[in-house]
Amino acid sequence: MTTPWDLAVNLKDVVLDFTWLSILLIAGAALRRYVPFFQKYLVPNNIIGGFLGLIIGPQLLGLTNFSVERFGLYVYHLLALVFIAIGLRQQKTRWGTGPVSTGFGMITILCLQGFVGLLVALVLVYSFLPDLFPGFGLLLPLGFGMGPGLAYTMGHSWEHFGFDGGGVVGLTFAAIGFLIAYFIGIPLIQRGIRRNETRLIEGMDSISDAVRKGVFKEPPLKSAGLLTIASEAMEPMAFQVGLIGGLYLLTYAVTYGLAKLMISAGLTDFTPTLWSFHFLVAMLLALGARKLIDMSGRNYLIDRGLMTRSSGLFMDYLVVASIAAISLAIVWSYWMPILFMSVIGGIGTYAFLRWLMWRAFEDHQFERFIGLFGDLTGTINSGLVLVRVTDPEFDTPVAEDLVYGSGIALLMGFPLLVVLNLPMNIFHNTLGGYWITLGILAAYYTLILVVWLAMKFLRLRAVRPAVQST
Repeated sequence: MTTPWDLAVNLKDVVLDFTWLSILLIAGAALRRYVPFFQKYLVPNNIIGGFLGLIIGPQLLGLTNFSVERFGLYVYHLLALVFIAIGLRQQKTRWGTGPVSTGFGMITILCLQGFVGLLVALVLVYSFLPDLFPGFGLLLPLGFGMGPGLAYTMGHSWEHFGFDGGGVVGLTFAAIGFLIAYFIGIPLIQRGIRRNETRLIEGMDSISDAVRKGVFKEPPLKSAGLLTIASEAMEPMAFQVGLIGGLYLLTYAVTYGLAKLMISAGLTDFTPTLWSFHFLVAMLLALGARKLIDMSGRNYLIDRGLMTRSSGLFMDYLVVASIAAISLAIVWSYWMPILFMSVIGGIGTYAFLRWLMWRAFEDHQFERFIGLFGDLTGTINSGLVLVRVTDPEFDTPVAEDLVYGSGIALLMGFPLLVVLNLPMNIFHNTLGGYWITLGILAAYYTLILVVWLAMKFLRLRAVRPAVQST
């Protein structure tokens, strides 16, 4: 059995791929700088560059000959590097009710997306598309709510169970999610401003020309990070990247060792899932390493700013590669279920968030709604971009709650990732197994919602006596 680590690549191809990805990012920045359409919708440079790569690539204009398979491989590895950088930058933070409620909101929507996607897939299997891989629908929450890296990684691992082009389908859902986040999110903000749903009256007019164009040229300019290593001894950025590289090597060693143990125990069929979860191994190792560094009193060696820039760097290349790696032939063969699920998933995400935010939060409901809408169709960056439109200086706690809530949702989302893999690993890809999984998703959704509402009720009961006593 092969893994994403086993694909033979030529060093020349890797170097040329890196240069093309870099050029696409710069081209995306130039288009954002000079094209008003992209400025109007605040489309990130990496998304512009990714679609540009899809257009000039071998599938359409043929101006380049990069490989879709290789780009998918880069997405797989960049995902783990993003998680390592996030884990290393982690510092002690104060978790208030805002981040907790935001995390619960995220996980309930992800469960809902999984339930809707799987239900739609089963309906299609029993009606128009009997040969459709039922796990097709499970890629909806992975692509919409968890991003292209995870969608590709999990979809690719399901190819082992007969899902032809699963990785590319995951990337397609993620790309559609990006489009929904920006091209639906911005009009939703404009409508919310007209309806006075946001208290920040300035709204769209408060976005500076520099932010719209994506280039800052007027001082004061923000600092990217601090120098924690003497430059004459070693480039400080090289030290940060070296930590990330060392932990990724350890990630491979740990995952390889676990795979060997599973094979020796007769669990060979489960190893593709293990390799697809390598990003979680990377995250846990990074958090453990950060804890050890903190305990040793040497946490001054890691600069949060540089680690943030590193994770952003990996994410930019990941997004460009993920969109450029979409196989149009596979998309065409699956166009109906992809379109059907994307429309239903987008409408369902919007409708449930509209219902939920005004009942779950006492403040800044619209900002929380638009932030979670961007996050749960695109990525955390999409959510922050949309929040910034109505809260330019991040004066409200919404942006911070969104960031910290993502960490909470990641912890609560681990059981969800296990559930999404149950039909293939436990129920041997049978239709009955998918129906059981559908029930488990509904039960997990209900459990999360009940726990969340119970916590909210207990908090309100604790607050009332304090208010009465004053």
